[in-house]
Amino acid sequence: MIEFIEKEPWYDSSPFTGGCNMYPIFMVKDGNEFFMFNRREPDDKWKLEEGELRKKHLVSTDGAYFKFYGIYDSPFEMLKEISERKHHFVEPEDTYCYSIKNRLLDFHGNRKEVSAAFHYRIYDSDIAKMIKKAVEFLNDEKFTECEKFISECIKA
Repeated sequence: MIEFIEKEPWYDSSPFTGGCNMYPIFMVKDGNEFFMFNRREPDDKWKLEEGELRKKHLVSTDGAYFKFYGIYDSPFEMLKEISERKHHFVEPEDTYCYSIKNRLLDFHGNRKEVSAAFHYRIYDSDIAKMIKKAVEFLNDEKFTECEKFISECIKA
């Protein structure tokens, strides 16, 4: 079962996003807490609704991942389409970053050929490994191998 908790706020005084309280939102799964994002106060209604959609998406994947933004709900569907179209990442070396402290992988970037920015937060280590392998195939322009690999990942 997945639950969500909101922790004590901290004040953000940064010049770009600041002047507000930030409330850390965590997913609780199997007794473990995983950071999701910060809720701002005050904030626009649509941003609050977006936070609720992220929670629903995370529940729908059984706590494996959720999407901050992008066309596809599934990172594998997106990778499949990138491979089929033989697209490239704008900054391949910065396509993902892993946070040991928060036990998550942020998979984010954009494409050279079209404007298609994306950002997924991955909590499942097996899915994170699969994404890294698919990205390596794409960066090496091994599109056929990538498509086969992603097809196997989607079936699993």
